[in-house]
Amino acid sequence: MKKQMYVSDINTENIEINDFFVVVKKGVFTSKANTRYMTVELRDKTGTIEGRVWDRVETLSGLFQKNDLVQVRGRIRMYQQKPQLTITDIRKIEEEMGLAEMKDFYPGYEQGTTHLRKEYETLISEIQNPHLLALFKVLEMKGYLMERYSLFPASIGVHHLHMGGLMEHSVSMAKMGKHAATVLGGNRDVIVTGCLLHDIGKVEEIQLHGAFKHSDKGRLLGHIALGVIILETLIKEVENFPQDLADILSHIIVSHHGVEEWGSPKKPMCIEALIVHYLDNLDAKVMGVREHLKNSMENERWSEYHRLYESYFYRLPER
Repeated sequence: MKKQMYVSDINTENIEINDFFVVVKKGVFTSKANTRYMTVELRDKTGTIEGRVWDRVETLSGLFQKNDLVQVRGRIRMYQQKPQLTITDIRKIEEEMGLAEMKDFYPGYEQGTTHLRKEYETLISEIQNPHLLALFKVLEMKGYLMERYSLFPASIGVHHLHMGGLMEHSVSMAKMGKHAATVLGGNRDVIVTGCLLHDIGKVEEIQLHGAFKHSDKGRLLGHIALGVIILETLIKEVENFPQDLADILSHIIVSHHGVEEWGSPKKPMCIEALIVHYLDNLDAKVMGVREHLKNSMENERWSEYHRLYESYFYRLPER
């Protein structure tokens, strides 16, 4: 399976499409003429395109779901000065794909994974606590975990949706955490470690099956519980790891969403956990809004309504 045409290449009418995309949105509606039609939003690494299904709606709708990787056949037409795909066939791809192949369908970290990895390694090299350094050495030896941690997005549909988003989000928080510790106090090594590991459970919560989706384990347990399980597994391989330090790191993972309604079994109960929680909230929301401003503009200044954040967002003019 090889992708031939990207969204960025689609700019004129009557182009025939027979290619692969990830489904971002899907909806079936009834027109004023009482006929059924389906809308889909399709994505690859270069952007998104809207599609319409006018025939065999009920049949084709049952062949795929949101977040599936699909093969699409159709023809491009211009609608309101934008290319729109009239779809004649759309089917889910069942075959497994590797992380390298998924780079065709998800954008990557803007500065590149090599740069991101260097930032991650620099943060770890500055840690003074020998037990925490040993913990990251154990993590480094887990090839399966590190590959996913390095290349997975941070979420399915909220923020840091690109390849490498999980590590980018964690590194961004850790960089801010260093400064927060200087200004506000708290154990800098614990804050940095908590930032880097707070979402480690997402390597098991998310799976690559055609496209990035929630795994069965992820739906049943969630990334918070899975994060604590992974942390405990890693700690067992570090000789004489202090129990109180293990408990604090577990608490940071358990409490990083802040309150029960956001999924945290416990509220943050130490300075380090408070800092990690608020940095997580800040980084996720700012990146979520940045991605919304990039992809969902109503005009040059205002975005479309963001349902999750319940607001429109204003983009400042460039100076």
